[in-house]
Amino acid sequence: MMKRTCFSGFLAALAVLPAAVGLPGCVGTGPMDPRVIARYQREMAARSPSRRTRDGQDLGLLRPAPQKGVKPLEVEEVKDADGKVVKHIIRLSLDQAVMRALANNPQIQVVSFNPAISRQEMTQAAADFDYIFFGAYSLDKTDERTNSILLAGRTDTRRWQAGFRQKTVTGAEWAVAWNHTRSWNNAGFSVFATEYEPTISFEITQPLLREGWLDYNLSRLRIARLDHKSSLAAFRQSVESTITDVYLTYWRVAQARREVEIQEKLLEKTAETYHRVMERYKAGLDATKVQTKQAESAVASRQAVLIRVRKDIHDTREALGLLLDDPQINVLGYYDIVPTTTMSDTPIHVDAADQLAAALRNSPMLAQARLAIQAAGIEVKVARNETLPKLDVKATTTLQSLAARPHTADRMLGSGDYAGYGIGLELEYPIGNRQRLAQLRLRRLQYRQVVASLQNTADQIAAAIRQRVREIHTSWEELQLQRVAVAAARVQLQALEDTEEIRGRLTPEFLELKLSAQESLADAERNELQALVDYNSAMVELRRETGTVLDLPRVKISFSGRE
Repeated sequence: MMKRTCFSGFLAALAVLPAAVGLPGCVGTGPMDPRVIARYQREMAARSPSRRTRDGQDLGLLRPAPQKGVKPLEVEEVKDADGKVVKHIIRLSLDQAVMRALANNPQIQVVSFNPAISRQEMTQAAADFDYIFFGAYSLDKTDERTNSILLAGRTDTRRWQAGFRQKTVTGAEWAVAWNHTRSWNNAGFSVFATEYEPTISFEITQPLLREGWLDYNLSRLRIARLDHKSSLAAFRQSVESTITDVYLTYWRVAQARREVEIQEKLLEKTAETYHRVMERYKAGLDATKVQTKQAESAVASRQAVLIRVRKDIHDTREALGLLLDDPQINVLGYYDIVPTTTMSDTPIHVDAADQLAAALRNSPMLAQARLAIQAAGIEVKVARNETLPKLDVKATTTLQSLAARPHTADRMLGSGDYAGYGIGLELEYPIGNRQRLAQLRLRRLQYRQVVASLQNTADQIAAAIRQRVREIHTSWEELQLQRVAVAAARVQLQALEDTEEIRGRLTPEFLELKLSAQESLADAERNELQALVDYNSAMVELRRETGTVLDLPRVKISFSGRE
């Protein structure tokens, strides 16, 4: 019976709860961002940052694990005379490179955890307003020898307590509690030998100035939400930066391979000239020892350059492999990447004003700076609130009863005959208030600092955009002139070769002119290639500055699905 009456008393206490729940307090973090970038972020965050093979070798951590859902690359094996595979040739398109970087890049994976981490911090901030259930039970027994029949020498007291408490968004803290006490003693003149005392209490404390109202109590949650948005913007910035690096490195690989072809062709032409000079020298014709050494020196010099440009292929190829982190393009294996996507040589019109407007709308750096200003503004409001006096109003109400039987006590409690209440004010204010005033001045200075940072970031982005626009126009004009130079150098070399065939006489001056013409043609072809690379690089660099890399067609395809 005791258990039934205690439980009914607890249910009676819950009757007070709806009024308390009516106070503002149930706070959530808000829905997840449904956009593509958020879905991609969640997919990346679900992966382990140490997703590598475990083959039992010391270098196992450096071997990327195969990716599910990504179509394998076509690999061509190159074998030596004994049938041993000496290298692998991978023909890689720019679309494939972008997709693999988005799926595998370690830097993106590391940064992708930040939004998920910040969302948990946002949940922690919202949890400040959660309902808290509390309860307690105690048993106290005493057995003392007394020198009076009026005093109790033996007592048995048992207490039960249960309730809810919460902090609301206004700063109020309330608690509703049910307490039940069963007491027995052997005092001679007690009304009840065993007494049952249930109580229901409700108390609330509301700050009126300091630490009160929404701006102060929701500040932590609002800042956490801004941090979450900022982490998403930082993640977007990291993705765009990585994609831009993939573009630039891909073009560098294509450039390095083309430069090797140019140098090999130049070396072939120079070696051909050297052999012709040697044949004339051995035949005792018009070639001299000086001319043979002149041609030999040119061959050796161009061989040395070829060694250097071949090294550039390995460097750029490994840089691209590091960005892609693909198991087929492993840093431990020997492979050769052959870019299959050609660079664009189509003229485009770029208006600096339009690009600046696009940057203001899309730049992740500007988005983070704006969010920092909002967070600093909230900090200023919090600091201003904390300079106020602490003035709290407190109110309590209690229902109580006392009887010899538990059900009688519960019935009397429900009647509300024995009710009490109290209300009061508490004031606190430090003399001088120097600490909080200094904190307010500090927050205001920090606010001005982040505003200045936004202005500085905007100026830097504007300068970078204007520079990229100029680079696009300059590279395009340079590309056209370099093509003219290549055509002219080719005609010049062909004319010299035709003259050599007609005249049949080889002078030191003519040999020097021919070798110089060969070098001039190779230089012109390199300059044309460099202008083309600069043109394509400037276009994607402009996209990075404006925050529109994710709008590139290849990136949209990669985000929308897998191969």
